[in-house]
Amino acid sequence: MEIKTFHFNPIMVNTYLLSDETGEAVIVDPGNCRSYEDEQIREYVSAKNLRVKYIINTHPHIDHIAGNPWCMAEYHPELLMHEAGMPIYNKAFAYAAAFGLETEKMPAPDRFLQEGDVVTFGNQKLKVLYTPGHCDGSICLYSADNKLIITGDLIFELSVGRSDLPTGNEALLQQSIREKILPLPDEVTILSGHGGPTTVGRERRGNPYLAQ
Repeated sequence: MEIKTFHFNPIMVNTYLLSDETGEAVIVDPGNCRSYEDEQIREYVSAKNLRVKYIINTHPHIDHIAGNPWCMAEYHPELLMHEAGMPIYNKAFAYAAAFGLETEKMPAPDRFLQEGDVVTFGNQKLKVLYTPGHCDGSICLYSADNKLIITGDLIFELSVGRSDLPTGNEALLQQSIREKILPLPDEVTILSGHGGPTTVGRERRGNPYLAQ
């Protein structure tokens, strides 16, 4: 699997574009909200001759969903997310204004993802893990074959996500990390919603924000 990482919007969200040799692709957390950011996606997809099958939101915060309208209009994929995040998703316009972002009306999701679902594209499989704590509707996407997990804002390199935003819960955040992330093999790469990559082993051994 090939992974292209974009850094979008003033909050510098990591938008991941996943693809493989079949040409099918998935965009995870499209944060693009300015025309030159849209163009970065368009140029990459065109150069690789990709077919975008899905847009997946790891959670409904505006920095992770700002590009939903453009991506849906440009590529006509299916939009996937967890249903528990809909109350926040439905207030996206208000959240955008609070953060000084411009966005259009959010498109309705085509399908809700649940714990244990498997999203397939090309020859790839992404297992859905429901991981609340940062906010309701937070999911991670685990590829055992590629030894990687996309975690949204659950966990970062030697840090963890905020739990003081609406529907955040510190106990749930710690539980999600301990039950869904730390049991994975040490070598699994963590691709977070912000910042650089890390590994499960590094976080298990050295993350100072994980409760003892």
